[in-house]
Amino acid sequence: MSMSASLLSSESSRWWRFANGGLLIGGYALGQGAIFAVQTWLVARGEFDLLSAFGTHFSFAMLSILLIDAGSTTTLARQIAGHSPEQTNDGLWKAFWATAVVRAMIATTIGVAALIYALAFSSDPFSRYYLLSILPGLAVWAGNAVGLLDGLKLSGLSGMTGSIAFAASALGLVLASNASPEVAGAIVGCAFSVGYVLTVVAQWTALRRFGMRPCLRRATRNEVLQALRDGLALLSQLVPGQLILRVQLVLSSVYLGSESTALFVYTKQAIVAVTMLVGFLMRVDFSDLVRKMARAEQRSIAGIFEAQKSAVGGALLLAAGTLIVGCMAPLAPQYNLARAAQLLMAYAPSIITISAMAIMMQGLAAIGSYFSGARIIAIGTVAGVVVSYLAIRPFGIYGLLIGEVTFHLVALGLLYRHFRDRRGPAFAG
Repeated sequence: MSMSASLLSSESSRWWRFANGGLLIGGYALGQGAIFAVQTWLVARGEFDLLSAFGTHFSFAMLSILLIDAGSTTTLARQIAGHSPEQTNDGLWKAFWATAVVRAMIATTIGVAALIYALAFSSDPFSRYYLLSILPGLAVWAGNAVGLLDGLKLSGLSGMTGSIAFAASALGLVLASNASPEVAGAIVGCAFSVGYVLTVVAQWTALRRFGMRPCLRRATRNEVLQALRDGLALLSQLVPGQLILRVQLVLSSVYLGSESTALFVYTKQAIVAVTMLVGFLMRVDFSDLVRKMARAEQRSIAGIFEAQKSAVGGALLLAAGTLIVGCMAPLAPQYNLARAAQLLMAYAPSIITISAMAIMMQGLAAIGSYFSGARIIAIGTVAGVVVSYLAIRPFGIYGLLIGEVTFHLVALGLLYRHFRDRRGPAFAG
């Protein structure tokens, strides 16, 4: 595809790297900023029940989005980045349709499970209506084009289109204020689905504007199985780290109540928002990292951090900025906001530890070493969950922070050991 080839070559310029970074951050600021602003409004109004319910359910909905994507934001982008311009057209669409089959299977499984739970087991009206309402959004996400955009160095466009889903949920949260649990669940659930439908439409529209039209390629059984293996490998790396937040949400609901859970949701939303900014910087550099790791005779920890120095600098700056915001807690005019700011200040250093972990994991992903990272993250997650459970009673909400940092430090230690023990052409520390 000549258009694709010229696109790939032209976007290797430094200008496109800055453009992608700016669009990713700008889109993220629109989407996550909207949710954070609405959550701040709810905290100030003392609507902790709605914030707690939304935060918990939205968190699990986003986990479903992650599962359905099947790691293709990384695996598909890596395959496309590894193709020469002459190979891109045929290889791109074969990889995409094989991945789409896998995503459709996962979406169907999650959708059926959610439907059964909502109709047969759920006693919470908010949960029932929210689960039923998000099903269309989950189904449509099986056809997302994020991996294509990232692999073609158009990650900025995927960031801008991705903001639509978050902005829609933020609007739904405003409309759900003071509504009954049934109505509130239906409103924010429908907003979630509408947001993801519009996001996928926008992604494909953007690709068409760049001259890329979908080409149907029949995926062979071996190609689907390879996509499934790659997806499961990367999910086994990503999901354990995602589970610790969900377990902590359950622990907080059981032991601390809705008010503390709402403050925890609010604080974690801010921390996740900041660390996702670092993740966007990593995404901008990922295609180049894949090529550098493929050419390197030795792959070192220093080389991985050097290739992602923009993410390193971003993590340090964002952690410092978050700490400064937290230090301003006594100036907050509203008591609930002051409490949230104090908790945010305590969480600020975790931005550095989780970013360092993500940067090292990105190095493994760049060479397709997914299962090694999965084992490390799984061990760290178990350690974090155990410590969270043991610390939540004596330390309250700060016990969850202790568990979080334990997860990061255990994973970082194991990653360092992994790289150190694999010196030579594959890895050199």
